[in-house]
Amino acid sequence: SIVLPKSEIVYIESQKEYIRIQTLDNSYTSKYAISKIESELDSERFLRVHRSFIVSLERIKAFDDHSIELPGKSIPIGGSYKDAVASTLNTLFK
Repeated sequence: SIVLPKSEIVYIESQKEYIRIQTLDNSYTSKYAISKIESELDSERFLRVHRSFIVSLERIKAFDDHSIELPGKSIPIGGSYKDAVASTLNTLFK
């Protein structure tokens, strides 16, 4: 079992019944539901942007209506998340 500081997380990706946690330097896979980890993360620091992705707000480099740019990865914004994501990002990055 590894304890990761939340500040190191870039994004979390759902892969069926597993999640992949991506940090700047490594990737970790764990048998865990993305909905469960979403409820455990601080919503001030992390945002669900797609049914398969949660991103660290601190790591966002750029975004548009369709995707979010993170270090080394472009994450799509899911249709059902678009309004909530736009609202949060436009408030944070005025």
